Amino acid sequence: MLGEREFTTEEIAQICGVSRPAVVEWVTRGLLPARLTEGGHRRVARSPLAAFLGKQGYRIPRDVARERPMVFVIDDEPIWRSTVQNYLDRDFDVTTWAPGVEVFVAMGAQQPDVVIIDLHLPGMDALPLLEVMSRAPSLQDTLRVALVPHEEEVSAARRAGAHLSVSKARASELQHLVTRLVGDHQRRFQPESAAPAAPAA
Repeated sequence: MLGEREFTTEEIAQICGVSRPAVVEWVTRGLLPARLTEGGHRRVARSPLAAFLGKQGYRIPRDVARERPMVFVIDDEPIWRSTVQNYLDRDFDVTTWAPGVEVFVAMGAQQPDVVIIDLHLPGMDALPLLEVMSRAPSLQDTLRVALVPHEEEVSAARRAGAHLSVSKARASELQHLVTRLVGDHQRRFQPESAAPAAPAA
């Protein structure tokens, strides 16, 4: 589901605020390149969909705009930031951050798809931070992953708003776990509708 994911005609209809038959007509007219599955369903790849939406003046959701999901890694230890980045670099655009004001400003501006945060940051309680992130309107679609030193802290992080909580002893599983988390989220993709507009011929 990552990277060059494909979108159904129903998903595209929701993005554009039009009916599904209207999207099918765009495909039929050659305005929107699509492939047919073995079952006869139309699927549109991310890149041509992004180009189409931009040309027609539609808002481009970040799931469409980004070639790969963006991940922020927040940890006070450089070795852990590097370790997590190495695990995820293959499938994600990873940026690592030391805790500080800068990362939270960047988080609001760039709206990463995933934030991975060490639960034990010096001078900062990450549990309330997870709760704040879960309520922030600009981060409603951002998946929150907590890295915890001890397995018994996993439940507390989940209660505070983490979509996924992983002990540092299982860090080698992050690539698999985060890929699955993002894939599940993409399958539940329900974009906001945009103002309808008739595509140019």
